[in-house]
Order: sequence, then structure tokens, then C-alpha cells
Amino acid sequence: MKTYPNCHMPDDNYVHPYHDLNGAEVLITGGRGTLGAATAEAFAKLGAKVWCLDVSPVPASDSPNIVHRQADVTDRASLEKIQKEIAQGPGLNVLINAHGIQIRTDFAGCDEETWMKLTDVNLNGVYRSCQVFGSPMRQKGGSIVNIGSVNGVVVSGKGTPYGIQKAAVSFMTKVLAVEWAPAVRVNAIAPTAIPSNMTSDLFVNSVYLEKKLPTIPLQRIGSTEDIAHAIVFLSSAASGLITGHTLVMDGGISLI
Repeated sequence: MKTYPNCHMPDDNYVHPYHDLNGAEVLITGGRGTLGAATAEAFAKLGAKVWCLDVSPVPASDSPNIVHRQADVTDRASLEKIQKEIAQGPGLNVLINAHGIQIRTDFAGCDEETWMKLTDVNLNGVYRSCQVFGSPMRQKGGSIVNIGSVNGVVVSGKGTPYGIQKAAVSFMTKVLAVEWAPAVRVNAIAPTAIPSNMTSDLFVNSVYLEKKLPTIPLQRIGSTEDIAHAIVFLSSAASGLITGHTLVMDGGISLI
């Protein structure tokens, strides 16, 4: 049986558990969003080469270890163009699907246009990204981390369509973990709302914060650093026995 020790076997270097990511090739969709950008910086600090994909305009210059490209997860051809460029080198070791959009509505109030727009980015975009970027990783092994949401774990009154799609992403994570084993590990995280461009309307609302904090057993709001640390862990050999798992990061909200 073919094995993939570089991807899935941790060692006893507990001081520097993520040393295997030094020199790794990492691609992040939604790479110029709040969470994607923080995660890109984390990988870059570890010595990885990071491909940041986003629909937003490309910055005038790349940052150290970070290469910016413009692509749209609803447009397979734009992703395939990037994959052709990546294939000229050693290929990807890590894929992070960090893209997403939110339109707050309950199920009954969600018109078809809104439903299809959300689904094409939040669910179909992960499908396209995993097919275009993740499937080639089966040749040498690697790790995929999908960003889900606690809204895909517990029901939220004004995030229902988003939550349904994120729940589907968690199940896709399980399916790919089985289908692409042993070469590729596939995991997800399901965070609560983190201050970001997507949630800016919430965190400027003092009433929201007053109501939110009492529902969190840990009594604090999550940060981009929380997210980046979890993604780096799930991407590295330090988590080499973990696959098909969705890590809930909600301060305990889903427990009560």
C-alpha cells in the first residue's frame, strides 16, 4: 500500500509542531477576506508559499511568501486557470476553503435568487475548489480544511440558508475524507461569528453584543487568531490522525 508519511505522520518535535509546513504550498480561497488573510499570514510566517485567491482586486504587490491571484469560486474556468499555474511547480500540499457570503434571512423569507446566490458560493464553491485544487492532491497527499459555521450545527433564526449550506459542507468534508483517504485528510471548522467584513453589521450593534455574550459559556468573542491557529493545526502533520472531523469553535454555544 502506498503511504504518505510527509502529510500524516507527526514526529516528536513538540517545540515546533508545524515545521512540516515550512516550504509547503498552500492555497486559500477567500484569501483577502478577514479570516482568509489572517490565515495566509499565519502560513507565511511558518515559511509556506501561500496562494491567495479572491474575487477582490489583486494588491499592487505581493507580500513575502504570499502570491495574490483573482478568481471566482462560482467560475470553474477561473479556478482551472490558477491550477494550471500551480501545476507548473511542485503542487499544493494544503487547500483552505475560506470563501463565503452571508445574506441574513430566515427560510420562509429567502427568495430563490438569494438561495441560489448563497448556495453557489458557500456550497458549490467548495465543490468546485475541491475538484479543481483538491483532487490533484491525491497524487502526493495533503490536507484540506473547509470553513463551515456553527450555524451548520445549531439553528440560527436569521442565518438559516447559510447554516444549511454550511451543514452540507461539513457532510462533504466527511465524504471526501473517506473517498480521498489515505492520500488526503479533509477536515472542517465550524466557528461562531468572528469580527470580520461579513459580520461587521453585528459587532457594531451594542444590543447584539449584550445579548450574545451571556449565551457563550467562555464569555468571550472569537478572534481571527483563534481561527488561524485551528486551521494551521488541521493542515499540519500534528493532526495526522484526524480526518472527516468538523471542529466546533463557538465558546460552548452549541452545548446549551
